[in-house]
Amino acid sequence: MTVDDHDVTGFQSLMSSLNLNIDQFKNYDPASFPAYTFKQLSNFKSEIEFQLKVLFNLLEQKYGANMETPLVTSDGFPRSDIDVVTIRLLRVQIIRLKNDYKEVLRVIDLKLEEEFRKRQLEGGEGGGEGEGEGEGEGEGEKASSGVAQEQKPEIPFAQVREVIANGPAESAGLKEGDCIVLFDRDIHALNHGKLSNLVERVKQKVNQNLEIKIQRREQVKVLSLKPTSQWGGQGLLGCRIVPI
Repeated sequence: MTVDDHDVTGFQSLMSSLNLNIDQFKNYDPASFPAYTFKQLSNFKSEIEFQLKVLFNLLEQKYGANMETPLVTSDGFPRSDIDVVTIRLLRVQIIRLKNDYKEVLRVIDLKLEEEFRKRQLEGGEGGGEGEGEGEGEGEGEKASSGVAQEQKPEIPFAQVREVIANGPAESAGLKEGDCIVLFDRDIHALNHGKLSNLVERVKQKVNQNLEIKIQRREQVKVLSLKPTSQWGGQGLLGCRIVPI
């Protein structure tokens, strides 16, 4: 799926028809990201997260689709029960923004590494050997780690389906349609491995509480889910989780 001028124009017209401020939906040039400061890149990151949140909500809540919903019938004709054109425009924009998001995070990580190395060198030059050097390096590690912690993606990567009554998912407060943003604090949109990492984590932590950050319409919630086979049904979660 590629992005062309027709897609861009169509998307802008769509946002206007929905009375959304088109200025909030920006175009980025990933090749220019290295030229920006860390603060500017962090602003880009927040902007892209906001845009993706709005677009995912539109796609799912208004148009009843996700990134995997078939747009054609089994015999190859466009479906008449959904707005195929609009769904395609939203998907194209989401794919473009996801790619921009990956690149901005990559450049942010590079700049963090550069800053860390710089602080190490400054610590070595200013403090010499001993206590001064140790303090400089420790502060550098703390700063780098603290900023890196903030860079975890805040975009949905999976959706909860078929929540079974009295199962672990229902007990945790999960509902049909909830979108997972962060699973067990460190599995997110850029590292879930087509959900294989999520599946492995569930197996590893049977009968242990997992923290799940979900997006439900306009709300973000943090829930505690305990995978177990001792609930009277099949599976460890009592629901189905599909990629977005």
